[in-house]
Amino acid sequence: MVRAVPENVFAVILAGGSGTRFWPKSRQKWPKQLCSLGGSRETMIEITLRRLDGFIPPERRIIVTHKDQAESTKKIVGDSCPLIIAEPDARNTANALALAALQIEKMSKHSHPLMVSLHADHVIEREDAFKDSICTAIEVAKSEELCLIGIVPKYPETGYGYIERGVARDEPGAFRVASFREKPDLKTAETFVASKKFYWNAGLFVFPVGLFLDELSARLPATVKALRELGDGAKSFGSIGQQQFAQVYSSLPKISVDHAVLEVSKRVSVVEADIGWQDVGSWDALAAGFKTDQQGNFVQGDAMLLDSSGCTVDTDGPFTALLGLKDIVVVHAKGAILVCPKQRSQDVKLVVDRLKELGRSELI
Repeated sequence: MVRAVPENVFAVILAGGSGTRFWPKSRQKWPKQLCSLGGSRETMIEITLRRLDGFIPPERRIIVTHKDQAESTKKIVGDSCPLIIAEPDARNTANALALAALQIEKMSKHSHPLMVSLHADHVIEREDAFKDSICTAIEVAKSEELCLIGIVPKYPETGYGYIERGVARDEPGAFRVASFREKPDLKTAETFVASKKFYWNAGLFVFPVGLFLDELSARLPATVKALRELGDGAKSFGSIGQQQFAQVYSSLPKISVDHAVLEVSKRVSVVEADIGWQDVGSWDALAAGFKTDQQGNFVQGDAMLLDSSGCTVDTDGPFTALLGLKDIVVVHAKGAILVCPKQRSQDVKLVVDRLKELGRSELI
Protein backbone atom coordinates (compact mmCIF):
# COMPACT_ATOMS: atom_id res chain seq x y z
CA MET A 1 0.00 0.00 0.00
CA VAL A 2 1.30 3.44 -0.96
CA ARG A 3 1.73 5.76 1.99
CA ALA A 4 0.90 9.46 2.07
CA VAL A 5 3.80 11.60 0.90
CA PRO A 6 5.84 13.86 3.23
CA GLU A 7 4.32 17.13 4.46
CA ASN A 8 6.62 19.22 2.27
CA VAL A 9 5.04 17.81 -0.94
CA PHE A 10 2.34 19.80 -2.76
CA ALA A 11 0.24 18.89 -5.80
CA VAL A 12 -0.24 21.33 -8.68
CA ILE A 13 -3.02 20.52 -11.13
CA LEU A 14 -2.85 22.35 -14.45
CA ALA A 15 -6.42 22.82 -15.63
CA GLY A 16 -6.48 25.22 -18.54
CA GLY A 17 -7.52 24.52 -22.10
CA SER A 18 -9.59 26.28 -24.73
CA GLY A 19 -12.37 23.70 -25.00
CA THR A 20 -11.93 23.14 -28.74
CA ARG A 21 -10.83 19.51 -29.08
CA PHE A 22 -13.99 18.03 -27.57
CA TRP A 23 -16.51 20.47 -29.01
CA PRO A 24 -19.50 20.53 -28.70
CA LYS A 25 -19.31 18.83 -25.28
CA SER A 26 -16.46 21.07 -24.17
CA ARG A 27 -16.68 24.83 -24.50
CA GLN A 28 -14.46 27.81 -23.74
CA LYS A 29 -15.86 28.11 -20.21
CA TRP A 30 -16.33 24.37 -19.84
CA PRO A 31 -13.23 22.59 -21.23
CA LYS A 32 -12.46 18.87 -21.29
CA GLN A 33 -11.40 18.54 -17.65
CA LEU A 34 -14.83 19.79 -16.54
CA CYS A 35 -16.59 17.15 -18.67
CA SER A 36 -17.35 13.52 -17.87
CA LEU A 37 -15.88 11.19 -20.46
CA GLY A 38 -15.67 7.44 -20.85
CA GLY A 39 -19.00 6.71 -19.18
CA SER A 40 -17.94 8.06 -15.78
CA ARG A 41 -20.32 10.26 -13.80
CA GLU A 42 -17.33 12.18 -12.48
CA THR A 43 -15.60 14.91 -14.44
CA MET A 44 -11.97 14.39 -15.37
CA ILE A 45 -10.78 16.94 -12.81
CA GLU A 46 -12.76 15.20 -10.07
CA ILE A 47 -11.10 11.91 -11.00
CA THR A 48 -7.68 13.59 -10.94
CA LEU A 49 -8.29 14.98 -7.45
CA ARG A 50 -9.76 11.74 -6.12
CA ARG A 51 -6.59 9.99 -7.30
CA LEU A 52 -4.73 12.11 -4.72
CA ASP A 53 -6.98 11.19 -1.77
CA GLY A 54 -4.96 9.63 1.05
CA PHE A 55 -1.81 10.69 -0.79
CA ILE A 56 -1.67 14.49 -0.93
CA PRO A 57 -4.41 16.20 1.13
CA PRO A 58 -6.66 19.02 -0.15
CA GLU A 59 -4.83 21.71 1.84
CA ARG A 60 -1.67 20.95 -0.15
CA ARG A 61 -3.31 21.05 -3.58
CA ILE A 62 -3.35 23.97 -6.02
CA ILE A 63 -5.32 24.22 -9.25
CA VAL A 64 -4.12 26.67 -11.90
CA THR A 65 -6.79 27.46 -14.47
CA HIS A 66 -8.01 30.29 -16.72
CA LYS A 67 -10.16 33.08 -15.28
CA ASP A 68 -13.04 32.13 -17.60
CA GLN A 69 -13.10 28.62 -16.11
CA ALA A 70 -12.40 29.45 -12.46
CA GLU A 71 -15.99 29.67 -11.21
CA SER A 72 -17.06 26.47 -12.95
CA THR A 73 -13.99 24.72 -11.57
CA LYS A 74 -14.72 25.91 -8.01
CA LYS A 75 -18.29 24.61 -8.19
CA ILE A 76 -17.13 21.18 -9.32
CA VAL A 77 -14.12 20.59 -7.06
CA GLY A 78 -15.45 22.18 -3.87
CA ASP A 79 -13.45 21.25 -0.77
CA SER A 80 -11.29 18.74 -2.66
CA CYS A 81 -9.07 21.68 -3.68
CA PRO A 82 -9.86 24.97 -1.93
CA LEU A 83 -7.04 26.95 -3.57
CA ILE A 84 -7.55 27.89 -7.22
CA ILE A 85 -5.34 30.37 -9.07
CA ALA A 86 -7.05 31.96 -12.07
CA GLU A 87 -4.67 33.05 -14.82
CA PRO A 88 -5.87 36.25 -16.52
CA ASP A 89 -4.46 34.93 -19.80
CA ALA A 90 -3.09 31.59 -21.02
CA ARG A 91 0.71 32.00 -21.01
CA ASN A 92 1.75 28.33 -21.25
CA THR A 93 3.11 25.99 -18.60
CA ALA A 94 6.28 27.79 -17.49
CA ASN A 95 4.25 30.72 -16.19
CA ALA A 96 1.50 28.57 -14.69
CA LEU A 97 4.04 26.49 -12.79
CA ALA A 98 5.93 29.61 -11.68
CA LEU A 99 2.71 30.91 -10.13
CA ALA A 100 2.18 27.60 -8.34
CA ALA A 101 5.79 27.42 -7.14
CA LEU A 102 5.66 30.93 -5.69
CA GLN A 103 2.34 30.10 -4.05
CA ILE A 104 3.88 27.01 -2.44
CA GLU A 105 6.68 29.19 -1.08
CA LYS A 106 4.00 31.21 0.70
CA MET A 107 2.22 28.15 2.07
CA SER A 108 4.99 25.76 3.01
CA LYS A 109 6.15 25.39 6.59
CA HIS A 110 9.24 23.58 5.33
CA SER A 111 12.38 25.10 3.86
CA HIS A 112 12.61 22.69 0.92
CA PRO A 113 9.11 22.06 -0.48
CA LEU A 114 8.49 19.83 -3.50
CA MET A 115 5.78 20.19 -6.12
CA VAL A 116 4.09 17.36 -8.03
CA SER A 117 2.76 18.74 -11.31
CA LEU A 118 -0.22 16.94 -12.88
CA HIS A 119 -2.71 17.60 -15.65
CA ALA A 120 -6.43 17.62 -14.90
CA ASP A 121 -7.46 15.66 -17.98
CA HIS A 122 -5.25 12.55 -18.16
CA VAL A 123 -6.43 8.96 -17.91
CA ILE A 124 -4.38 6.81 -15.51
CA GLU A 125 -5.60 3.24 -15.13
CA ARG A 126 -3.05 1.88 -12.64
CA GLU A 127 -3.32 4.33 -9.76
CA ASP A 128 -1.15 2.39 -7.29
CA ALA A 129 1.63 2.21 -9.88
CA PHE A 130 1.17 5.93 -10.51
CA LYS A 131 1.64 6.69 -6.80
CA ASP A 132 4.66 4.40 -6.61
CA SER A 133 6.23 6.32 -9.51
CA ILE A 134 5.52 9.65 -7.82
CA CYS A 135 7.11 8.39 -4.58
CA THR A 136 10.25 7.37 -6.48
CA ALA A 137 10.33 10.75 -8.22
CA ILE A 138 10.05 12.46 -4.83
CA GLU A 139 13.14 10.58 -3.65
CA VAL A 140 14.98 11.71 -6.80
CA ALA A 141 13.82 15.32 -6.34
CA LYS A 142 15.12 15.35 -2.76
CA SER A 143 18.63 15.28 -4.23
CA GLU A 144 17.93 18.66 -5.87
CA GLU A 145 16.92 17.22 -9.22
CA LEU A 146 14.05 18.07 -11.55
CA CYS A 147 12.33 14.72 -12.05
CA LEU A 148 9.95 13.66 -14.82
CA ILE A 149 7.63 10.66 -15.02
CA GLY A 150 8.44 8.83 -18.29
CA ILE A 151 5.66 6.65 -19.67
CA VAL A 152 6.75 3.29 -21.07
CA PRO A 153 5.49 3.47 -24.69
CA LYS A 154 3.03 0.80 -25.83
CA TYR A 155 3.28 1.63 -29.52
CA PRO A 156 5.16 4.08 -31.81
CA GLU A 157 3.06 7.19 -31.16
CA THR A 158 3.89 10.19 -33.36
CA GLY A 159 1.81 12.69 -31.42
CA TYR A 160 3.89 12.74 -28.22
CA GLY A 161 7.33 14.04 -27.35
CA TYR A 162 9.88 11.50 -26.08
CA ILE A 163 12.43 11.42 -23.26
CA GLU A 164 15.68 9.52 -23.82
CA ARG A 165 17.10 7.98 -20.68
CA GLY A 166 20.79 8.11 -19.82
CA VAL A 167 22.80 6.55 -17.00
CA ALA A 168 20.93 4.84 -14.18
CA ARG A 169 20.51 6.48 -10.78
CA ASP A 170 20.48 4.70 -7.41
CA GLU A 171 16.68 4.93 -7.15
CA PRO A 172 14.89 1.96 -8.81
CA GLY A 173 13.72 2.76 -12.35
CA ALA A 174 15.32 6.21 -12.29
CA PHE A 175 17.77 7.58 -14.86
CA ARG A 176 19.47 10.79 -15.85
CA VAL A 177 17.83 12.36 -18.91
CA ALA A 178 20.03 12.10 -21.99
CA SER A 179 17.82 14.11 -24.37
CA PHE A 180 14.35 15.30 -25.27
CA ARG A 181 12.93 14.57 -28.71
CA GLU A 182 10.10 16.36 -30.45
CA LYS A 183 7.14 14.50 -31.93
CA PRO A 184 8.82 12.03 -34.34
CA ASP A 185 7.74 10.59 -37.66
CA LEU A 186 6.55 6.98 -37.61
CA LYS A 187 9.88 5.41 -38.57
CA THR A 188 11.72 7.33 -35.86
CA ALA A 189 9.04 6.49 -33.29
CA GLU A 190 9.41 2.79 -34.16
CA THR A 191 13.16 3.09 -33.56
CA PHE A 192 12.54 4.78 -30.20
CA VAL A 193 10.17 2.08 -29.00
CA ALA A 194 12.40 -0.78 -30.19
CA SER A 195 15.41 0.65 -28.32
CA LYS A 196 13.56 0.55 -24.95
CA LYS A 197 15.49 3.70 -23.99
CA PHE A 198 12.74 6.21 -24.71
CA TYR A 199 9.62 7.22 -22.83
CA TRP A 200 6.57 9.27 -23.68
CA ASN A 201 6.74 12.74 -22.15
CA ALA A 202 3.43 13.00 -20.32
CA GLY A 203 4.08 16.36 -18.68
CA LEU A 204 4.15 14.80 -15.19
CA PHE A 205 6.88 16.28 -12.98
CA VAL A 206 8.22 16.41 -9.42
CA PHE A 207 10.30 19.54 -8.78
CA PRO A 208 12.09 21.01 -5.78
CA VAL A 209 10.36 24.39 -5.68
CA GLY A 210 13.53 26.35 -5.00
CA LEU A 211 15.52 24.64 -7.74
CA PHE A 212 12.74 25.13 -10.29
CA LEU A 213 12.50 28.86 -9.54
CA ASP A 214 16.29 29.19 -9.67
CA GLU A 215 16.46 27.42 -13.04
CA LEU A 216 13.60 29.50 -14.42
CA SER A 217 15.21 32.69 -13.11
CA ALA A 218 18.45 31.83 -14.91
CA ARG A 219 16.59 31.92 -18.25
CA LEU A 220 13.64 34.22 -17.60
CA PRO A 221 14.72 36.47 -14.71
CA ALA A 222 12.17 39.17 -15.51
CA THR A 223 9.32 36.64 -15.33
CA VAL A 224 10.14 35.35 -11.86
CA LYS A 225 10.89 38.88 -10.61
CA ALA A 226 7.57 40.23 -11.92
CA LEU A 227 5.52 37.39 -10.44
CA ARG A 228 7.31 37.52 -7.11
CA GLU A 229 6.64 41.27 -6.84
CA LEU A 230 3.03 40.70 -7.89
CA GLY A 231 2.54 38.25 -5.05
CA ASP A 232 4.31 40.32 -2.37
CA GLY A 233 1.96 41.06 0.49
CA ALA A 234 -0.82 38.81 -0.79
CA LYS A 235 -1.78 35.61 0.99
CA SER A 236 -2.31 33.92 -2.36
CA PHE A 237 -2.29 34.71 -6.07
CA GLY A 238 -5.98 33.89 -5.99
CA SER A 239 -6.66 37.03 -3.96
CA ILE A 240 -4.91 39.51 -6.27
CA GLY A 241 -7.15 41.87 -8.23
CA GLN A 242 -7.70 40.77 -11.82
CA GLN A 243 -6.75 44.13 -13.34
CA GLN A 244 -3.38 44.19 -11.59
CA PHE A 245 -2.85 40.48 -12.27
CA ALA A 246 -3.68 40.88 -15.96
CA GLN A 247 -1.40 43.87 -16.42
CA VAL A 248 1.64 41.95 -15.12
CA TYR A 249 0.76 38.56 -16.59
CA SER A 250 0.12 39.80 -20.13
CA SER A 251 3.70 41.10 -20.31
CA LEU A 252 5.23 37.65 -19.73
CA PRO A 253 6.51 35.59 -22.67
CA LYS A 254 4.42 32.55 -23.59
CA ILE A 255 6.69 29.56 -23.12
CA SER A 256 6.42 25.95 -21.99
CA VAL A 257 8.31 24.58 -19.00
CA ASP A 258 10.00 22.16 -21.39
CA HIS A 259 11.56 24.93 -23.48
CA ALA A 260 12.17 27.32 -20.59
CA VAL A 261 13.76 24.88 -18.15
CA LEU A 262 13.80 21.15 -18.79
CA GLU A 263 15.49 21.08 -22.19
CA VAL A 264 18.34 23.32 -21.03
CA SER A 265 18.84 22.31 -17.40
CA LYS A 266 21.69 19.99 -16.39
CA ARG A 267 19.75 18.62 -13.43
CA VAL A 268 16.96 16.55 -14.97
CA SER A 269 16.11 12.90 -14.32
CA VAL A 270 13.29 10.56 -15.31
CA VAL A 271 11.45 7.73 -13.54
CA GLU A 272 10.18 4.89 -15.71
CA ALA A 273 6.41 4.38 -15.29
CA ASP A 274 3.94 1.82 -16.62
CA ILE A 275 0.72 3.30 -15.24
CA GLY A 276 -1.87 2.88 -17.98
CA TRP A 277 -1.52 6.53 -18.99
CA GLN A 278 -3.52 8.04 -21.83
CA ASP A 279 -3.83 11.62 -23.00
CA VAL A 280 -7.33 11.59 -24.43
CA GLY A 281 -6.79 14.45 -26.82
CA SER A 282 -9.68 14.18 -29.27
CA TRP A 283 -12.89 12.28 -29.96
CA ASP A 284 -11.14 9.48 -31.83
CA ALA A 285 -8.90 8.77 -28.80
CA LEU A 286 -11.79 7.74 -26.52
CA ALA A 287 -11.76 4.23 -27.95
CA ALA A 288 -8.11 3.85 -26.91
CA GLY A 289 -8.63 5.16 -23.39
CA PHE A 290 -11.96 3.60 -22.47
CA LYS A 291 -13.95 0.39 -22.90
CA THR A 292 -15.49 -0.36 -26.31
CA ASP A 293 -17.87 -3.06 -27.54
CA GLN A 294 -16.84 -6.06 -29.66
CA GLN A 295 -17.07 -3.96 -32.83
CA GLY A 296 -14.76 -1.28 -31.43
CA ASN A 297 -17.55 1.23 -30.85
CA PHE A 298 -17.42 3.64 -27.94
CA VAL A 299 -20.86 4.73 -26.72
CA GLN A 300 -21.87 7.18 -24.00
CA GLY A 301 -25.54 8.02 -23.58
CA ASP A 302 -28.76 6.67 -25.06
CA ALA A 303 -27.70 5.18 -28.40
CA MET A 304 -28.06 2.11 -30.61
CA LEU A 305 -25.48 1.01 -33.17
CA LEU A 306 -26.43 -1.56 -35.81
CA ASP A 307 -23.97 -3.02 -38.33
CA SER A 308 -21.51 -0.30 -37.30
CA SER A 309 -17.87 -0.52 -36.22
CA GLY A 310 -15.15 1.76 -34.92
CA CYS A 311 -17.64 4.53 -34.17
CA THR A 312 -17.74 6.99 -31.27
CA VAL A 313 -21.12 8.22 -30.04
CA ASP A 314 -21.68 10.64 -27.14
CA THR A 315 -25.16 12.03 -26.58
CA ASP A 316 -26.46 14.08 -23.66
CA GLY A 317 -30.14 13.28 -24.22
CA PRO A 318 -31.69 12.50 -27.59
CA PHE A 319 -31.68 8.84 -28.56
CA THR A 320 -29.12 8.35 -31.34
CA ALA A 321 -29.10 5.46 -33.81
CA LEU A 322 -26.31 4.55 -36.21
CA LEU A 323 -26.86 2.07 -39.03
CA GLY A 324 -24.18 0.67 -41.33
CA LEU A 325 -21.47 3.17 -40.44
CA LYS A 326 -17.74 2.76 -39.88
CA ASP A 327 -15.22 5.01 -38.12
CA ILE A 328 -17.65 7.90 -37.55
CA VAL A 329 -17.90 10.35 -34.64
CA VAL A 330 -21.39 11.52 -33.61
CA VAL A 331 -21.74 13.91 -30.65
CA HIS A 332 -24.85 15.67 -29.37
CA ALA A 333 -24.19 18.08 -26.51
CA LYS A 334 -25.61 21.37 -25.22
CA GLY A 335 -27.84 21.91 -28.24
CA ALA A 336 -25.22 21.25 -30.92
CA ILE A 337 -24.40 18.20 -33.05
CA LEU A 338 -21.05 17.11 -34.49
CA VAL A 339 -20.71 14.44 -37.18
CA CYS A 340 -17.32 13.69 -38.74
CA PRO A 341 -15.04 10.82 -39.80
CA LYS A 342 -12.81 9.68 -36.93
CA GLN A 343 -9.77 10.54 -39.02
CA ARG A 344 -10.90 14.19 -39.02
CA SER A 345 -11.61 14.43 -35.29
CA GLN A 346 -8.34 16.30 -34.74
CA ASP A 347 -9.79 19.05 -36.96
CA VAL A 348 -12.81 19.82 -34.75
CA LYS A 349 -11.08 23.07 -33.76
CA LEU A 350 -11.72 24.24 -37.33
CA VAL A 351 -15.43 24.22 -36.52
CA VAL A 352 -14.80 26.34 -33.44
CA ASP A 353 -12.60 28.72 -35.44
CA ARG A 354 -15.35 29.14 -38.02
CA LEU A 355 -17.98 29.75 -35.33
CA LYS A 356 -15.77 32.51 -33.92
CA GLU A 357 -15.54 34.09 -37.38
CA LEU A 358 -19.33 34.01 -37.64
CA GLY A 359 -19.77 35.55 -34.20
CA ARG A 360 -21.62 32.52 -32.86
CA SER A 361 -20.38 33.04 -29.30
CA GLU A 362 -23.32 31.10 -27.85
CA LEU A 363 -21.86 27.93 -29.36
CA ILE A 364 -18.28 28.33 -28.19
